[in-house]
Amino acid sequence: MIEEKSEKEKLFESWNDIKHMLDASSIYNEFLKGLRDENNELYKFACSLTEIYKNAHIQQEKSPNICEFLNEWLNNKKRIHTDNGNDAKNNHLWESYIEKLWIHLEGESERNYWCSRIIPSSHVAYAFGTSFTVFLFTLMVFFLIYNYSTIRSCLHAYTNNKIRLKQNLHADVSNGLLRISSKCGNIHAGNKRITLSYHSS
Repeated sequence: MIEEKSEKEKLFESWNDIKHMLDASSIYNEFLKGLRDENNELYKFACSLTEIYKNAHIQQEKSPNICEFLNEWLNNKKRIHTDNGNDAKNNHLWESYIEKLWIHLEGESERNYWCSRIIPSSHVAYAFGTSFTVFLFTLMVFFLIYNYSTIRSCLHAYTNNKIRLKQNLHADVSNGLLRISSKCGNIHAGNKRITLSYHSS
């Protein structure tokens, strides 16, 4: 039993089969001239991309996911043509011509930015983002620990002062409520008395 191909597979196959060359009057001839001199295979691909992008725009009503598919297809082609980013020359040509061609295509007045380019993040960017997040988390933890020890010591001092004050007040109130005899009261009165001295000039 033969499985029917998905819409994405059909689109990918049709885009792979398109071989298009630019007309002499095309607005992209001048832009792609440098690519034609550097890498004829990428130049042919760029010419085909101009046609594929325009056709995809026309098909978007029938296929609402066509922009996503087109981005995925182009990302696959980028991996193939740049050897997963390892071919420095082709990588530079891809960024300088193919990616900029997409920007020109989406900026045409007939298409009005209908499909924006979605470039997957590189492993380096992902690693940097992850490292930065871990660094910020670590920094925040150390900041909280430092502040916690400072706050803890302040709270500890504040609590001790409150407890000491409460104990002193409680002892004074207890002595007053029990109506300690003057003899016993005088013995403890010196210990409980608060002496304030004023210096006047």
